[in-house]
Formats: sequence, C-alpha cells, structure tokens
Amino acid sequence: MKKNNKGKTDNKKQMLIIIAVISIMVFVCIVLQAYMEGYFGDRKKDDTAVLNEKTDVKEDKADDVTPAVTKEPEKKVKATSKKKVQKKKVKKKAKTKTKTVHIAAAPESSKPIRVLITNSDFSDMFHQNIKVTSSKSFYVKTGNKTKSYPAGKKVEFKASDKKLKGKKIIIGSYSGARIRVLNIKRLEEHPQYRGTMTVKYSSKGLLLTNTLPIEQYLYAVIPSEMSTGNNIEALKAQAVCARSYAYNQMKAKKYEEYGADVDDSVACQVYNNIPENEKSRKAVDATFGDVMKKSGNVITAYYFSTSWGYTADGQDVWNTPSKISYLGSRFQITQRSKRKTGISGYDLSNESTFRNFINSDTCNTYDSKEEWYRWSVKIKEKSLRNRIDSALSSCYLSNNSYVLTKTKNGEYKKKAVFKTGKINDIIINKREKSGIVSEIIIKGNKNTYKVCNQYNIRKVLAPVYETIKRRYGGNMNGYFMLPSAAFYIDKTSGGFSITGGGFGHGTGMSQSGAGNMAKQGFNYSQILRHYFSGVKIVTLKDY
Repeated sequence: MKKNNKGKTDNKKQMLIIIAVISIMVFVCIVLQAYMEGYFGDRKKDDTAVLNEKTDVKEDKADDVTPAVTKEPEKKVKATSKKKVQKKKVKKKAKTKTKTVHIAAAPESSKPIRVLITNSDFSDMFHQNIKVTSSKSFYVKTGNKTKSYPAGKKVEFKASDKKLKGKKIIIGSYSGARIRVLNIKRLEEHPQYRGTMTVKYSSKGLLLTNTLPIEQYLYAVIPSEMSTGNNIEALKAQAVCARSYAYNQMKAKKYEEYGADVDDSVACQVYNNIPENEKSRKAVDATFGDVMKKSGNVITAYYFSTSWGYTADGQDVWNTPSKISYLGSRFQITQRSKRKTGISGYDLSNESTFRNFINSDTCNTYDSKEEWYRWSVKIKEKSLRNRIDSALSSCYLSNNSYVLTKTKNGEYKKKAVFKTGKINDIIINKREKSGIVSEIIIKGNKNTYKVCNQYNIRKVLAPVYETIKRRYGGNMNGYFMLPSAAFYIDKTSGGFSITGGGFGHGTGMSQSGAGNMAKQGFNYSQILRHYFSGVKIVTLKDY
C-alpha cells in the first residue's frame, strides 16, 4: 500500500511539472506573438517603415533613381492577414542587410540647440518687452533665485528696466509644459515653445532664446518649411535636410555673440511659424540623428520651394570660389517622360534654348504641375525707376563687388552713389547652364550698372507693387524679390515684361519636386540622393 501511494504521488508530481512546462511555453508564445505584432517593446514600426527598410537595400545598388515601392503599398498589406504579413516581413528582413529605421526615438537624447526668437514679422531680434505664460505652473530663475508662478500667470520683462542688465533669466515649466510668448505672433497666434526660454538684456533691447533638443527643434521646423500635407517620405527628406543644415549652422557659430546657434527666420531655417504636428514628429523620429555626408563631412543641405525644371549649380548660386560637389545642376525630368521623349537635358545658357524651354511643355518634370513652375510679371518703367537706386545701394552695401558702375572709358568699377535716371533697357549679360541669370546690365539715361549674383538680380528687379501671374492663374501680389533667377526679360512700350519659372534660389532639393517624387513611390533616401550628388545618409554617433 505504501508503494502504491508513493507511485500515485510521483505520478501527480510528473503531471504538475508537465502542466507547468506547457503553461510556460504557451505564455512565451503569447508574449512573442504580441511582441511581433508591436503591442510593446521597441517594435513600433508600421507597415510602411518595414517596406522602406526593404527599399533602402535596392536603391543603394541602383545607378539611376527608380521607385522602389508602388504608390499605395498599404493596399497590398491589407490584402492578407496581419499575422501573415508580419511573418513575411520578418523572414525578408533576416535575408537582407537593411538600414535601421529610427521610430519614436527619445528626442531628449539629442544635443540642445539655442534658437534666437525674432519679433512677429521676423525683422528684428531685439524686443522692447517680453511677456510669457504657461498652461501649467512655471518658474523664472534669475541668477540663484527661482520664483514660481501658477498656470496662466503673465510675467513681463521690459528693455527699459536697467535692473535686468547683466542678469541671466531662465523661464521653464516644472511639468515640461510649453512656454507661450505673448509679445509676438505667428500666423495670428501666440507661439508656444518646448524647452526653456532665456531673456538677456542688451542696449538695443531684450534677446529671447529658446533652448531645446535638436530633434524637438526640428518638429517645428518641418511644418514651417514644408507643408505636412506632403507624403511622409517627402517630410523625412526634409527632416534630414533640416538636420544637416542645422548641424552646420551650429558649427559656424554665427550667432554666438547673442548666446544662440541659429535664429527662427529665413536667415537660418523658419522655426515654429507653424506649430509641430503628428506628421512632423513622425518624420523627425523616423530619421532620428540622420544627416547627409560627403567626404566625411556633413553637407550644408540647401533646399528651396520649386524648380523650373532644373536645379542650379551651387557655385553659380552662391558665387563660391570652387565647385560644391554635391550641389550640381540637374535636369528634373521624370523617369517616365525621359523614357518617352528620349530627352536627357538642355544647355539653358543659350538664350533661345532657355526661352523655348520656359515656353514649352515638351517634357514632364517633378515640378511641372506646380503653380510656381511658370510665372510672369509686368513692371512699369516709372515704377521700377522710383525704387531701383535704393535697391542697388542696398545690394552694394551687402557686397560692393556685385554692383558695378560703368565709367566713361567703358570699364565697370565700384561706386557707392547710384543715379540711374530713366531706365532705357535691361539686358541679360550672363546665363548659366541651368538657366539662372547671374549677370544683368541696367542702362539708364544717367548711368549704366552691372549687377551680379542671382540674389542681387532678384532684389533689384523685385515686383514690389506688381501682380505675378502663376501657371494656373493663382496670382500673387507684392514680392520683395523676383520668384527666381530663371527668367527672360523683354522691353515693352511702358516698361518690362519678365517671364520665368520656379521659386527660390534653385540649388539643392526642390521641396515641390520632393513631394511629387514621394507621391510616385520614391523613399526619402532616394529623393535625397537624387538632389544631392554622391552623399551618404548616416546617423550621427555623437548626437
């Protein structure tokens, strides 16, 4: 009897062990399945992110840029069950070496950037008064003293208060809530800022600086520089450009005397003119720390609104002493149009070739459906005469070698006084291969001037009071620069007619073009490699 009881006891123990082992195995399987389906852990990638990982491998090997995914990859995912899709993706990922896609990385791990906040119209960095508040309790730290304020309390600092001289004032929230600045407006709203705000006294006025992690800074740069109505791949491309650009701005230390790295205007990158949103955060997080490098250095990733069918050579735009290897001129014809027409490019330095290109629709480019792709404006001679001397003087002060006066012996020399008189003619003296005008001659009945550099030319011929007619009839009024330097000019009975294409300086990435490339299925790395020659997309290690 004792033996039988003992045998039964042993059997019970064995059964309990087997049940425990089975239970553990079931639990592990459930946890593993939940992990694979993204319910917890670091696997927060959506289906698009996994597809993009796959495309990175293909496009690295391609000599030409071609779409790696279809226009609507999401539809393919929906055709099968979630479990099957996940299994397929895991297997494919194991077979190929793919670039890591950073999703929802902690922005706090990035370095801080100091942003100088300008006034409501971005025209001045000095403020006569600064007023702040927050939706939650916040503090103001002056030297070693910290004073707390309840939510909604308004605190004001005035430039006339001499007691602020020599003091460093830091404003922040205890809960991480944003600080609202009440003395400035962005699109009719008082902007809010992450991080902390610093107020510094100056004899010209108060300086206001926002300090926050770079990645959080980019959250509010993306929507201010590119519409977040664009495809996410275009926004990712913009994020990498903006991060690369900011990196070089910080390195340049241009604003060091003001205790800042950059400002929030077009002088650097527009920041927080339009608040961050879910898509801008997603684009930044998905490319966390990613920049473009060439020859071991982070490039200055220039970008602009819309091309005229070409991008310009960086040397032609910025008048650098040597070529900028990653900023070459590039024809923006689509792959489909290139196969259909067989056209591989034009030399737009030829005047008649440029005019034909601007006035015809022989090929489709990535920007050709955009409003700013083509434009025209008429300027009356009297109107231009009344403002041209002031514009010439302003350009001369910026760089006197770019605005030259014709002397009696026919030479062009530097002179600080400008009297044009009646404008008899405006002649394009030099045009680059991309089509941009780099030199014009302005003939007046009193003096003749040579104006160099696309920026100065656009400023001198600005349609300040005129109406610009765009491609599809969306007219625009009052610009302080020509939309671009890709134009031709004709003399009319009452003045001048200017016809051109594109918007912006024209070198680097066309934001409209990037948006349309993304619609056609290109991922962000393909878009960037299309606009920037020979670059590598790398993640900064010391970030």
